[in-house]
Amino acid sequence: MLLKLKDRLFATFLLLSLFPILLICFLFYKEAQKAVFEQYETSIGGHLDSVDRRLNTIFQTIQHDTNQLANDPVLRMSIPKSQENRLEDPLAASDREAQRSKVRDAFENFTYFRNLIRNVHFVRDDKQVISLQPEDGWEEKRQPSELKKEAWGTGESQIWLLSRTDEQGNPKSLFVSQRVEGHSEEVSGLLFVEIKLDELASWVNNSPIAKYNNLMVLMPSGKILVHPDMELIGKNVSVAPEYGSLSKHLLESEEKKVFAVHLRNESVYAYHQTSPTSGITYVEWLPDQDIANRLERMKFILWFTICLVVIFSGYVAHRISRWISKPIYTLVDATDALLKGDFSIRVPIEGMREITFLEKKFNMMAAQIQSLIEREREYSQKGLDQIVRSFYLAVEMKDPYTAGHTERVTQYALIIYDQMLDKEQLGFTRDDLRYAGLMHDIGKVAIPDHVLLKTGKLTYEEYEFMKRHPSIGADIVEQIESLAHVSPGIRHHHERWDGKGYPYQLKGENIPLIGRILAVADTFDAMTSTRSYRNAMSGKEAYEEIMRCKGTQFDPEIVAIFQRAYLSGAIQVPQPTENSDSIVKEKAAT
Repeated sequence: MLLKLKDRLFATFLLLSLFPILLICFLFYKEAQKAVFEQYETSIGGHLDSVDRRLNTIFQTIQHDTNQLANDPVLRMSIPKSQENRLEDPLAASDREAQRSKVRDAFENFTYFRNLIRNVHFVRDDKQVISLQPEDGWEEKRQPSELKKEAWGTGESQIWLLSRTDEQGNPKSLFVSQRVEGHSEEVSGLLFVEIKLDELASWVNNSPIAKYNNLMVLMPSGKILVHPDMELIGKNVSVAPEYGSLSKHLLESEEKKVFAVHLRNESVYAYHQTSPTSGITYVEWLPDQDIANRLERMKFILWFTICLVVIFSGYVAHRISRWISKPIYTLVDATDALLKGDFSIRVPIEGMREITFLEKKFNMMAAQIQSLIEREREYSQKGLDQIVRSFYLAVEMKDPYTAGHTERVTQYALIIYDQMLDKEQLGFTRDDLRYAGLMHDIGKVAIPDHVLLKTGKLTYEEYEFMKRHPSIGADIVEQIESLAHVSPGIRHHHERWDGKGYPYQLKGENIPLIGRILAVADTFDAMTSTRSYRNAMSGKEAYEEIMRCKGTQFDPEIVAIFQRAYLSGAIQVPQPTENSDSIVKEKAAT
């Protein structure tokens, strides 16, 4: 029997351990696939950000250096028109050529990125041209070819580049320009710095930050700035072979997300993003085999892990089954001794022979413990109720006018609580509100009799003394550890929604919810009770007064709940009594 039990336990523990683990492994395989794509997105996004920062640095630096070159005294003091016209004067011609040589020297070394600069031209307003290297279209006395604006960047960092097109309308060059203002108007003009688009594209494709060498960079106008095919540099993206497949996905796919697409009869994963700094769009793709290889490695790791888990689970299940299959009679005897009161008994942790014995004995022990706990809880609750009742009876014995007032206020408050939604009751329990209601006036035990029992109007000093009873009562309750948490309701039941109450002039929802409920219940009972100096209001009159003070004295939401309870008949006003209530005596906001 023990052998069979051990085998059954081994199989049970093995299956119980394997099924959840296998299920988790297969469920998380999808998450692992997602993680691979997210890793790819993060990696590609990071390196594209690096490319964007480098490109932005290049153009910003070239623009800055061009601005500095435009302020170079050599350009601003170039040969004036008066000397340019003295062609027959050999000395003037020598000076002119020397000046032009100085200008070319300035062109030669003006920027850090000299390897990206193809040519530099200074076109004076009188159409005279000084170039770093002679070039068709930039001859003397001749207008340069038509230049079109291309935006780079946004906001204050925006740079306007100029593109020169060839006969087919494709950008042949990209220029950074700057106005040159000379010492005289004769030497004013425009400075054009030509950037080598092919060198720029080669630098991006061959730089260490290039990831897969399948990068396409598009300017806002749709011109290709970088492409794996160097022949497409400077052309519109519509001529790119990838455009037909990518255009739809670029419009529909979420930016900075990987999407699958077919390019040139090949399945690839593509990624695109637009730089918020430069406004340039980057598109990069790689064959799907790259990600497939990662997923295959992940599958291998998954199956290897599963095999290890199976072996480990088998070992653990075997050890547990041997441990549990040992006889449990020693444990049963020990349980009997425990039930008889011998709590010093100890047993070795060796397993069990029959689980039913343990269950029965454990249930008996649990039932006895539960009975003891419930009994202790009942005794504790009764003791707490007696403490609370002693407190409020002490107040009623001192002030006979408040007889019955405490119970009625508590009853009204509990009716309001019962009408609240479950989520509104989460802040405190029904017993918390009951205790706060029964003890809300216990601070009156500290009020002198000549003030508390005075039948006439209180003086200002007497009224100020009377206003201390909420704080006194809260201080008393705070000394009782099991009731201290309801003291805020006692301390603030005379606060007003508009902040004109006491003792702390709290306003709105800064007043504890228990205090706001007790304020409505306390005021309603005060108005429906007979006093030595006035008769009780009818329930309808008191109800209308409560409604009138909604939003000023009382929380509008609590008043709405009170209204629902009153109109449903849940709140019943007792017959007028001769009791006196300190709320009215104090001339508080009731």
